[in-house]
Amino acid sequence: MEDRLPDTAFHYSLLLKRAITGLILGVIAGVIQVWFFNRDLMHLWASIAAGVTYMTTWVVFTDWLRLSGGKILLGAISGLLAAVLWWAIAVNSENAFLQASVAGLCFGAAYAWSDQRMT
Repeated sequence: MEDRLPDTAFHYSLLLKRAITGLILGVIAGVIQVWFFNRDLMHLWASIAAGVTYMTTWVVFTDWLRLSGGKILLGAISGLLAAVLWWAIAVNSENAFLQASVAGLCFGAAYAWSDQRMT
């Protein structure tokens, strides 16, 4: 019993791991946008911020706040928040906002679904 971490320390380590995972995924997505699609560097920074935002909000929603609705729905909401952040940093047009929102919802739900299946 004594060798177990306190409940809050576990959540901080999980949040840190997810934030680093989001950072790595954001860097990969940003490099793909800049390199292959000839976008400017704002797309790289936007992808990094969106990756970290997605992973951290998902952990906060599911593990800290324990919101109802299931991990897939909360993953979709986290993806939507990350997509809105990406849009706000990278692009300033209405069409990109809708595309980013739909992509964020889909990616967020898909990631949460795949993570739920692995546990």
